[in-house]
Amino acid sequence: MTTPTRVFGLLLATATFVAIGAASAIADEPNSAAWPDGESRSVLDTLIRFGGGTVGLFIVISIFGLLTARNNFKPEPGTELETSAHH
Repeated sequence: MTTPTRVFGLLLATATFVAIGAASAIADEPNSAAWPDGESRSVLDTLIRFGGGTVGLFIVISIFGLLTARNNFKPEPGTELETSAHH
């Protein structure tokens, strides 16, 4: 199996599952006057609700990476260093 075939198979499976999930969501949506529409969200509210978690997680991981990074100690070269070679 070649790489393009694997990529195509992965994309096809992903698209299939997204379509199945969307069809289920549409079927479960109430469609009568007994269920009035809820409050509409603004674009900013939608961006904060769905994008804020992703951006926040990215920031937390970046801060964790910066806090746990360390600089290794490198002594400055000098003449007082011993060599391990025995003559």
